[in-house]
Amino acid sequence: MRFFDLLIKNGMTEDQFEETRTFLLSYTKLYAQTPADQLGWLMDSRFYGRKNYLNELDKLLKEVTLEDVNKAIQKHWQTENMFITIVTDVSEAEPLAKSLKENLESPMSYSNLVKSGLPKEVLDEDDEVAKYKLNVKSVKIVKSEDTFK
Repeated sequence: MRFFDLLIKNGMTEDQFEETRTFLLSYTKLYAQTPADQLGWLMDSRFYGRKNYLNELDKLLKEVTLEDVNKAIQKHWQTENMFITIVTDVSEAEPLAKSLKENLESPMSYSNLVKSGLPKEVLDEDDEVAKYKLNVKSVKIVKSEDTFK
């Protein structure tokens, strides 16, 4: 939530934008590796009035600008009424629900060996994230056997 709120407030940096675009230009090519995947994407493309969305996506990613992305984030993103799903072990569900409802701090936990190798910036960021207020309005625990009914 903190990351989303910061992105909405500050937008992406040029480095974040380029890193994300580079990743997506490569990763989206993995979506249609088999003939069945390719056919599925082509069928979806036609259904949505496009010729070949994955080919179009490559071109669009190359043309989009940082300003375009930041404007879209500010226009379409918000965190006031998000629904978030967390999958956890049944033994952790109630304590997690209590923690979320009470907006308790959630400090990061590292082994001493790992913690000793982390830069101060990471540990400082962890402290900020641990204290970030989520303002959870409700929590519903659903048993796994009751899903997808």
